[in-house]
Amino acid sequence: MSTLTSTLRTVTSEDLYKFQWPSTPVISPDGKQVVYEKTIAKKSTNGYETHLWLSDIGGQSRKVLTSEGNLNTSVIWSPDGKKIAYLSNEEFGTQVWVLSLESGEKKRISQFKRGISSILYSPDGDTIYGLVPVKLNEEIEVFQGQDSDDEAKQWGPSEHIAWKNAPKRYSGLYYKLDGAGLQKNLKLQLVSIDVHSGTFSQVTNSAYDVTEPAISPDGKYLLFSSISSDNDNILYKGELNRISVKGGEAEKLYDASKVASPSYSPDGKWISFIGGDMVHRQLLIIPADGGESISLSDDYPDTLADLNYTDMRYIKSYVKPQWSKDNRFIYALTTHQGTNEVVRFSVSENGSQTTVVGGQRAIFHFAYDGDETVVAAYSSPSHPGKITANRISEEESVVRTIRNVTDIIEVYNPIFPKNEVRIDDCNDELLSELNVVEPETFSYESVDGWQIQGFMLKPANVETGKKYPVLLEIHGGPHSMYGYTYFHQMQLISAQGYGVVFTNPRGSSGFGREFTEAVQGDYGGKDMQDILNGVKEAVARYDFLDGERVAVNGLSYGGFMTNWLVTHTDRFFAAITEGCISNWVSFFGTSDIAPGFISQEFLGKTDPESLWKFSPLAYVENVQTPLLIVHAEDDLRCPIEQAEQFYSYIKRQGKEVEFLRIPNASHGMLQNAEPENRIARVEAMVDWINTHLPE
Repeated sequence: MSTLTSTLRTVTSEDLYKFQWPSTPVISPDGKQVVYEKTIAKKSTNGYETHLWLSDIGGQSRKVLTSEGNLNTSVIWSPDGKKIAYLSNEEFGTQVWVLSLESGEKKRISQFKRGISSILYSPDGDTIYGLVPVKLNEEIEVFQGQDSDDEAKQWGPSEHIAWKNAPKRYSGLYYKLDGAGLQKNLKLQLVSIDVHSGTFSQVTNSAYDVTEPAISPDGKYLLFSSISSDNDNILYKGELNRISVKGGEAEKLYDASKVASPSYSPDGKWISFIGGDMVHRQLLIIPADGGESISLSDDYPDTLADLNYTDMRYIKSYVKPQWSKDNRFIYALTTHQGTNEVVRFSVSENGSQTTVVGGQRAIFHFAYDGDETVVAAYSSPSHPGKITANRISEEESVVRTIRNVTDIIEVYNPIFPKNEVRIDDCNDELLSELNVVEPETFSYESVDGWQIQGFMLKPANVETGKKYPVLLEIHGGPHSMYGYTYFHQMQLISAQGYGVVFTNPRGSSGFGREFTEAVQGDYGGKDMQDILNGVKEAVARYDFLDGERVAVNGLSYGGFMTNWLVTHTDRFFAAITEGCISNWVSFFGTSDIAPGFISQEFLGKTDPESLWKFSPLAYVENVQTPLLIVHAEDDLRCPIEQAEQFYSYIKRQGKEVEFLRIPNASHGMLQNAEPENRIARVEAMVDWINTHLPE
């Protein structure tokens, strides 16, 4: 192996302030322009700022559309293509704004005290619909004409403080949500807003949250998904309902599967949505008036979602499947063996599927013009984020088939279609000065002869003949996936002179249903062997990796697995567990998604004895590895009590352990903690492994 030399500098933690995250492209009705969001981390405010940009579809010109506020999102085009509407916190909280692309004039058309979300235009362009939080059996609260923006800014915090300090009484099983907090006495309701006058009316008056609205092509009906029971978790979605745009009683169209992302076909005859269980989602259609569902994805082997695990997303959201103008096809975002792809499903041919945009990248948003163009926002191993327009090419499309778990995992072809056109210019200036290391991928045999996908990121500026220590990274989920995407944390570790090994053990998504479900009821079993075998394989394949000096890090499920490893082996010289699980018994009663999640993952065996058997805390006396515990204080997915228990027991035993608590952050701290705390987190990780690195 030759020595790699470079005049480029290596990655630093402070590069977080130089990244630009483009996302959520939206194509104009005539197909000639694209609006997208660009998010940056701001050092001066220790926060994030998102603005809207406009580009022509050929990428020849681009300009910024917003400059006020720090959160401008959720663009929708008016049907005539002359205006856009969007959400902005420029004044009076998060409100609807309408911007003329001809004159540049903008105006705010809403003044809801609790903001608005999920906006959409009526087909005639005269009305905008959206979701507003409303107190049960009360009227929508709005700012009055005499209220000032300063008064509005004071109202939100004071109202929240009053609620926070008041007693809270719950009768439902699910009453909190990570990133949102404890449930307030509010339900999301549909409202209609007259674009010209700003007058509004409430369309729904449901006892449950209304989510993900869509409108029929004739403008007569609104679709929405709704949870019908206080004992159902909103993460698992609910039933499909329809209501007249004039209001009245909602009509239930479908409740046989957990419904997400509904939309009408252009001719108004069909409704598509994502359904099925949470491990293996399906693309379903039903007649517009309700009826039996038809699955279009039975022959598709992988996952209908973006489950790629990375720290390069500020906001991660589901992407609604999109119809072709001729009603023949539906395009959806999928997860497949380390990539995210855009897949076309046929409506008339029993759901036959074709991947039309793919390759070694992770697409996280896309827009489709209904004809031949897909605009994709994606990250690749060497690029944090870009947006391209892709003209669909039948010659470059691929049909995915079910893979036997013992088959060697394919190595991907380059990005396709090859004719894509760059829309943005994000991150190019930064990358011109950075030494970015691209991972190598390999397939290796593990337990039962199953083939597992592995990645290895070389140390930056690796030198021939030298041995380098290794950091093993374990992803969360467990049903997420490592893949072909930029990962700042890993690049930073590589810059410190470590090889980084990361794998997709059984339980990961993107490798078929059998593979994804294999971890259920067996946490810490064959999944652990897959991970350890990945380290063994990487050390054998790459002679510059020092198999005697290996550390481990993981978050969420990766935190559970790190805890499990340090209670079952002394293989590692240091360990870092983040957002972890140490005690499934207490997790059952404290996590925002339990007990439903645990019942799913442990195949219904949720008695304390069974859960304790899989709890790292049950084996805590075995810990010998120096351990850094990192946890967000506002984490409701894996509550901080999980970290506190593990820390206290190890500390009382006199073992080496430290505890880093990240304030003002939820379980998603990897992507959206305050920038200063994201930097503090990765610097603490680097310090921990460097301090404990054997000579």
